[in-house]
Amino acid sequence: MKTINKLFALLLLLALATPTALAATYKYQDESGNTVYSQNPPENPDTPYEVMTNISSQARPGSNSAPASSRPSPNLQPDEEESDTVAREQQQAEQMREENCEAAKKNLEIYTVYRRIRNEEGEVVRISDEERQQKIDEAKQAIRDFCD
Repeated sequence: MKTINKLFALLLLLALATPTALAATYKYQDESGNTVYSQNPPENPDTPYEVMTNISSQARPGSNSAPASSRPSPNLQPDEEESDTVAREQQQAEQMREENCEAAKKNLEIYTVYRRIRNEEGEVVRISDEERQQKIDEAKQAIRDFCD
């Protein structure tokens, strides 16, 4: 059960990090010519960059730059290596999402069926009905986040 508690904590952390995953990603080249992906625009305001997001292709509010489509973007064409890396990262993210979905379903089953769980010290303890209901609600939310 200790592993389940750690898994549940990881799921909770991932659920809380979800809004961060929806944030825009900035793509630009640094002084050395390396492609950089960041959640912040480049520090140098003259550096051309792209805003990559699923919601919009325009710059985020507060940015002093025009949308990516209207700015020049020299040397920002993706090459095969970048495409492979992106594909691998997407595959890893999907696999992690599936694993999180399965863990959330297992947590829901555990908290729905059992009234006693193993705490972090390894002791079997009875949890209160309120705490149990909270864990069930958290597991249901994690299922909505990762399984739908």
